[in-house]
Amino acid sequence: MYFHDNEHQWPAPGTVISVAAYVFFRHKGVVSDRWYQGKPMVISNSARAGGIAEEPWDVFTSGQAWTDEGYPGTLSPWEVLQRARSAYGTKYHVLNWNCESFAAYCHGLPPNSPQVAAVALISLAGIALVAARS
Repeated sequence: MYFHDNEHQWPAPGTVISVAAYVFFRHKGVVSDRWYQGKPMVISNSARAGGIAEEPWDVFTSGQAWTDEGYPGTLSPWEVLQRARSAYGTKYHVLNWNCESFAAYCHGLPPNSPQVAAVALISLAGIALVAARS
């Protein structure tokens, strides 16, 4: 479900949210317990920031509709945010340390990226199709 800022109560700290990015992808972040100008901040791992950054809500969403992705783990919000902040200084890597793997890590889950896996699978299928036609 997509939300605009004036349509929904703010998600609780530790909740994973996302916004559209690069047409087919979603950029994910973790809702912070810190606030800026009446809105929660968001901690995410992005290529734009070069790694982990805690940004104002409006910077993270860029004014786009956002999606509440839920609370995937069983850790307390305090633990989720402690894990998020403990990762400051790590560098973004599209294949093995991106926004999805960061959100999973924050929740104590194995870092993974279904979006990257889907792109890899589609790419391999395309290569196989091209090879089969040759």
